Amino acid sequence: MEFFKYILKIKIGKVILKSILLIYIIFFHIRIKDKLENLKDFLKNEIDKISLVIPIIAKDFYKINYNFKFYINFIDDIKNVVFIGNEETENLVKEMNSSLNFSINFINEKLLIDVDKIKQLIKKRNETAVIRSGWYIQQFLKMAYSNITQDKYYLVWDSDTIPVKKVNMFNKNGKPFFDVKTEYYESYFITMKNIFPELGKKYDYSFISEHMIINTKLMKNMINRISENNNLIGNTWYEKIINNIDIKYLSQSGFSEFETYGTFVKEHYSQVYSIRPWKSLRFGNLYFNPKSLTDKDIKKLSKNYNSISFENWGQNLSFV
Repeated sequence: MEFFKYILKIKIGKVILKSILLIYIIFFHIRIKDKLENLKDFLKNEIDKISLVIPIIAKDFYKINYNFKFYINFIDDIKNVVFIGNEETENLVKEMNSSLNFSINFINEKLLIDVDKIKQLIKKRNETAVIRSGWYIQQFLKMAYSNITQDKYYLVWDSDTIPVKKVNMFNKNGKPFFDVKTEYYESYFITMKNIFPELGKKYDYSFISEHMIINTKLMKNMINRISENNNLIGNTWYEKIINNIDIKYLSQSGFSEFETYGTFVKEHYSQVYSIRPWKSLRFGNLYFNPKSLTDKDIKKLSKNYNSISFENWGQNLSFV
C-alpha cells in the first residue's frame, strides 16, 4: 500500500512539474512573440517612413523658418527633410541643421538636372519666358529625385504651403493617397497630350494639391517613357518636355508635374493609389499673416481645410 502511495506522489509531482514547465513555456513564448511583433512593427514603421522633399531657392528659404514645425508636427511618418537647391541654399540648410534636432539633408540641384541648359533652352524658344525658368526647374527637380533615392515612396511639398491638421499619406491598407482638387489649366493637358498621346483630361478632378506622394518606380517609369520616345525632340527627358510646351504657354504655366504624373499613373497603374478629396486655402495671405500664425488660427483653419498656401509673403526675412 505504501508503495502505491509513493508511485502516486511521483506521478502527481510529475504532472505538477509538467504543468509548471508548460505554463512557463507558454508565458515565455508569448513574451518572445510580443517582442518579435514589436520588433516587426518597429522595422515596418521605419521602412514605411518617408522623406519630405522640398526644392527651394535661397531667397525663399526664410519661409522654412515658419513652416518647418508644421511639416514635422502634422505630416505623419516623416523620417527626414531633403532640401534641393544651389550652393547658396546649401549654406542656409547647414545653418538651419545646426539649430534643429531633426534629420535634414541637402542635394545640389546640379546633381539632378542641368539647370543652365534648361534656362538656355527656354530662352532660346521664348526669350520672355526665361523668367519662368525657376518654376519649371523646381518641377523637374521633384521628378528627378526619383533617380537617386532608394525609397519606395517620397513626398514632395511646395515651400509656400503648410498642413494645418494631421495628415497621413497612406490609407489603412498601405495605399498612398492622391489628394485631389478641382483646378483646371488647359495648357497642362495640351503639353501632356503632346508627350503622351493616350493621356489628356480624363478625370473630373485635378491632381494639383501643392504636394504629392510619389511612387519612385512609377515616376522613373514615366521619365523613361519620355526619354525613350525618339519622336520627342531633345537629348534629355526635361528637354523633351520643354520642347513640347506650346510656345504661347511657355512664359506662363505650360506644364504640371503633378497633373502629368497623376494622370499617367491613374491611366496605367489605376490600382496603386486611392483618391482623397483635399481642401486647401490657396491665397492664405489675404486672411492671415504667415509670419505670425497662432494656434488659434491653425485650429480655426483645420475645421475647413487640410492646408493653406501663402503665395505672397511680403518682405523677406532672414533665417534665424
